[in-house]
Amino acid sequence: MSNIENQIKILLNLFNSAKFDIIISKAKKLIKKAPEYLILYNILGSAYQNIGDLKLAKETFLKGYKMEPNNIAIMNNLANVHKNIGEIELSESLFKKIIEKKPDYINAYINYGNLKRDNNDFKFAIDLYNKALKINSQIPVVLYSLALAYQGLGKFDLAIDYAKKTLEIEPRFTQADMLISQSKKYQVKDSHYEEMNSKKDNLILNDDQKTNLFFALAKAEEDMGLIEKSFNNLDLANTIRRKSLNFNINNETNFFDQLKNIFSKAKFDTNITDTINKKKIIFILGMPRSGTSLTEQIITSHSSVFGAGELPQLSRIVKTKLMMNDDLSEENISNLFSNEEFVNELRADYHDFLKRFNASEPFITDKAPLNFRWIGFIKILFPNSKIIHCSRDPKDNCLSIFKNFFEGGLDFGYNQKELGTYYNLYLDLMRFWKEKFPNSIYDARYEKIIEDPENEIKKMIKFCDLDWEESCLKFYNNKTPIKTLSTAQARKPIYRSSKNSFEKFAPYLTDLNKLI
Repeated sequence: MSNIENQIKILLNLFNSAKFDIIISKAKKLIKKAPEYLILYNILGSAYQNIGDLKLAKETFLKGYKMEPNNIAIMNNLANVHKNIGEIELSESLFKKIIEKKPDYINAYINYGNLKRDNNDFKFAIDLYNKALKINSQIPVVLYSLALAYQGLGKFDLAIDYAKKTLEIEPRFTQADMLISQSKKYQVKDSHYEEMNSKKDNLILNDDQKTNLFFALAKAEEDMGLIEKSFNNLDLANTIRRKSLNFNINNETNFFDQLKNIFSKAKFDTNITDTINKKKIIFILGMPRSGTSLTEQIITSHSSVFGAGELPQLSRIVKTKLMMNDDLSEENISNLFSNEEFVNELRADYHDFLKRFNASEPFITDKAPLNFRWIGFIKILFPNSKIIHCSRDPKDNCLSIFKNFFEGGLDFGYNQKELGTYYNLYLDLMRFWKEKFPNSIYDARYEKIIEDPENEIKKMIKFCDLDWEESCLKFYNNKTPIKTLSTAQARKPIYRSSKNSFEKFAPYLTDLNKLI
């Protein structure tokens, strides 16, 4: 084995310990010495992906792709980074090319399926996952992907079946335990609960596996009324998760202050219209777990509305086009207020993203909760849009966040003090937006909806400039895919059991209780 090959082997081993900075440094040096080794571009690009630098990941994979345009591994990596950046057509084209060249390359079917699932095409995704299953029926991630897809379609029995098949092959795949816990109601002596307890005591699990398992156990124990046990597992899950995060609540405070400072001085031309986006966008926003999924289910039950789900694009536009090093760029913000060409460029970016849904309906929803941060940008970019702000009892809302494992973007939710602080930042920012844009933001209060659904739903539909349809009252029959943690709840008729849910956990949430 040559020295270069030995170094490559060392780099590959470093992935197991997630030492991405070291990998990047060493891989860059090796590429200078031996640029002909294609695997180095895969290694370096993958390391960039793991630290979230998608721009450099794309550049690196592209270099490798130009060297060997028929190399399946580099094509797959490039297709994935295109997917993650939002360049869907490029990604899809590459996945199709891979499958054509190598019909038994299972990763292409999995990743292409993930792309389709991310874009609400669950049936297409299921078809791709099943093709992967025919190639190899013993890969846990394929079975789990099928479970996720069926869960998104509201087919919970099938979702649970595939999650169980996942665990039969790999008991440590505790994401499947989480999915099962989200999809069912536990009774005393439930066999799955017993299995999870046994797993906790008898298997060696990494931190991510433990986090998923403890959240799943907590959900099962709450269902069974074992509140102290439930909280103990919640506390364990949140503590483990928080340790893995590089999060500073002070940065959030400073950023929210920056937003208020910029928009407090801004003047808005009420005569500006969005001529790029032909569809009327309904932004459904608020804190996570505040009723945004329920609200979207109600609105998308209307025949004129397409449900696009939680879209990443607005945040992506703000972060890539209006920010620099995690701060808002003064120059770009200035262009936002003065340069119509720049504004239209951003509008077109969002519009192009919406094209992937091929929606025929004149209205479309964007249900990314944290878009509450971007209301000022929404008012500039999409002046014809509707903004629905979802809210619920603060304590119930924060508890619901604390009880769940989010894949990304909610780093504030794993510590009681940080969660309470962030919630107060959110309340303060929403007060600011409402003062800045009076009568432009509709408040959909969760408690009001469950107490008087017909009246509240009619008011919300009217605010959206939609004619009344009785189907909005029967939103639980809506077959729109749901990819969020609320998929089970949003497919049920109105229920009141989640109201005042904080009370039973209150003795254990003293830090949170002090802040909200």
